Amino acid sequence: MDIIAELCQNHNGDTDILTQMVESASKNANIVKIQTIKADTLTRRLNYESHRPYEGEYQRLKGLELDIDTERLFTELCKDNDVESMTTLFTPDHIDRFNEVGYDHLKLSGYSIPYFDYGKLLKDIKFKKFFFSTSSLTLEEIEKTILNLNEMGIDYTMLQCTCIYPTPLKKSNLQNISFFRDVLEVEKVGFSDHSNPYKNGLLVTKLAIFQGIDALERHYTILDVDKTRDGKVSVNESMLKELNRFIYLSKKEQYEELNEFNNEQIFNHDYYRGRFK
Repeated sequence: MDIIAELCQNHNGDTDILTQMVESASKNANIVKIQTIKADTLTRRLNYESHRPYEGEYQRLKGLELDIDTERLFTELCKDNDVESMTTLFTPDHIDRFNEVGYDHLKLSGYSIPYFDYGKLLKDIKFKKFFFSTSSLTLEEIEKTILNLNEMGIDYTMLQCTCIYPTPLKKSNLQNISFFRDVLEVEKVGFSDHSNPYKNGLLVTKLAIFQGIDALERHYTILDVDKTRDGKVSVNESMLKELNRFIYLSKKEQYEELNEFNNEQIFNHDYYRGRFK
C-alpha cells in the first residue's frame, strides 16, 4: 500500500521547512508529494471575487512558489531519504517542467483532469505511476477517464476524494471505494483524505484503510495547525506514524480496534443479555 505524504503548501515557500518536511515524512510514508503551482497561471474570475479575491490569492500563491531548482532539490531530498517523489500538475503548460525535474510519480486533481483531456495528454509525460482523485468529477467523467487510461495502458490509482476542506464524515463517501473496485472494475483504488484529524481523530482514514485501499494520501505538516492554510486537514508525524501502525495490523486486529466497545456498549450488552430468561 502506498502512503503519500502530501506536503501541499505547508512548506510556506521556505526551502528549510521543505527539507525538514521530507525528512520527517519519509519516516512513515513511501511517497512524498508537493504541488507545482505558479501564480501567473491563476485566472481572474469576477464572480468569485467575493469568495477569494484575485489579488490576495495571487500574492499568496506567489509567496508559496518553488522555483525549478528547488523542485530539483525536492526530488534529490526524496532520493536521499529513500522515498519516491511526486507532484500535482494543474495545467498542461507545466508538462515540460515536470519532465525536466524528473519526478517519480504524477497526480492530477479531479478538477484538473478535464484540462488534460481526461488523461489523453498523459502521453507526453514521463512518470512511473499515475494517481488521480475523483473530487469534482461526475460519474460520467470518471468513466471517461478510466476508459482513456485503460486504452493507453497507464498504471494508475484512482483516489476517492471529496472537494470539501475539511471533509465531514457524512461526505467522505467511503462507500465509493467498493463501488469503484467492484462496479467500475478499477484495479487500484485509494483514498485522499481531507478530514480534520484534530476534530475527528483518524477514524475516517482508518475506516478507509480497513476497506483495503491501495493508496492513502494525507496532507502533512510539521508546523502548528494554524501556521499554514492547509493545517486543519493535515496530519503530523505522530499521526502518520499511528496510521502506519494501523496499516500493518491484521484485518482481525483492525476490526477489533475499530469495534472496541465503549462504556455505553458494555453497559447495554450486560443489561440486554440478562434481560430475559
